[in-house]
Amino acid sequence: MLYKILSGIALAVFTAFIIEMVLYLDYHKTLWNHRPGKCHIVEGIDHGSEDMQTTKSGLTFITSGVNGVLSGRVYQEYYKKHNVRGRIMLFNMEKPEEGVKELRITGNRFSYDDFYPHGISVLEDEDKVLLFVVVHRNEHDTVEKFEFLEKTLELKHLETYTGTLVHTLNDVVATGPDTFYTTDYLYYRDSRHILEILFELHFGHVLYFNGSNFIIASEPTYTANGIALSKNGRLVYVASGSKKIMVYKRELNDKLTKVNDIPLHTAPDNLMVDPKSGDVLLGCHPILYKTMKHLDNPEEPASSQVLMLHMDSSGTNTTGVTELFSDDLELYSSSVATLYKNRMLIGTVCHKMMYCEINSL
Repeated sequence: MLYKILSGIALAVFTAFIIEMVLYLDYHKTLWNHRPGKCHIVEGIDHGSEDMQTTKSGLTFITSGVNGVLSGRVYQEYYKKHNVRGRIMLFNMEKPEEGVKELRITGNRFSYDDFYPHGISVLEDEDKVLLFVVVHRNEHDTVEKFEFLEKTLELKHLETYTGTLVHTLNDVVATGPDTFYTTDYLYYRDSRHILEILFELHFGHVLYFNGSNFIIASEPTYTANGIALSKNGRLVYVASGSKKIMVYKRELNDKLTKVNDIPLHTAPDNLMVDPKSGDVLLGCHPILYKTMKHLDNPEEPASSQVLMLHMDSSGTNTTGVTELFSDDLELYSSSVATLYKNRMLIGTVCHKMMYCEINSL
C-alpha cells in the first residue's frame, strides 16, 4: 500500500514537472506575425546584434558575434565555418540609409584574440561618449570601457574590469564614468551550468562596481539577464529567465532592494528605457524551445518579439503592454530593441538586424 502511495506521489510530481516544462518552453503557443510599419533587414550584420544602445543624437552602438565557453559544439562549428568574430558596430538613426559600420578598437592593453562582446551600456559624460561592454573571454569574463572617437570612428580602450565575484556576465548599465551594475548571469562556466538552469538554481547576482571593487548588490538571482536604469535613475530593471522583470530600488550604498516582480508570458532578454516616457522596451523570445534550438544551431529558425511596457509614474508598475513587433519569418531570436523618434532597430543573439519605421505607438 505504501509503495502504491509513494509511486502515485512520484508520478504526480513527475507529471507536474513535465507540464511545467511544456508551458515554460512555450510548446502551447502560436505566433502571429505583425510589424509597426515598413521594416527591412540591415545589410552588414549576419551573425548577431545581441545588444545595442542609442545616444541622444541617434548614434546606436551594437555588439556582434557573441560567443563564449557556454556555447555548444554545433554553435562553435558554425562560427568557425563562417569566420565569425566579435565586433562593435555603429548605426546612425538620423541617417539609416548609410547602414552599419564597424568601429576599430585601439589601445595597447586590448586583445582581439578572444573578444566576444555581449551586453553594452553607453554613457554620455559631458563631451565624451563612453561605452561599457561585457566581454566573454576564454579564461574569464570582463567589462571593458571605451571612449568613442567620432572623427575617426574608433573606440579607444580605457579600462578592463574583472574580479573574483565575476563568473558569467550578461549585461551592464553605467551609473557614472567609473561605476556600473552588471548581471552575473550564471555561476558555472562549464557543463554544470545546465543543472543551474534546469533546476532554477539562484546562484547569480547583480554586481556593482563602485570605482574600486565589485560588490554583491542584490539577493541571489536566477539567470539575471538584461539590465537598465529607470528614467530618474533611482530604480534598476533586470530581466529574468523566470519570465519576469525584477524591479529594484537603489539604496544609498548602491545595493538593491527588490520592490516588484512584473510577470510576463514571454522570455525577456535585453531592455531599454525610453528617456522621455520612462517606458521599458524589451527584446523577447516568445517561443522558448525554438530559441533554445536556435542557440544550439544558428541555422535553426526561431521567433522574435518586441514589447513596450508602459510604466506608471512611480516606475515600479505597468499600466499596459504594447506588442510592437512579432516575427518568425525573417528575424530569428530577437534579443534587444531600441527606439529613436519613429524609428526602431531590433537585434538578435546570432542572426540578423532589422530596421523599422513606426507608424503608431
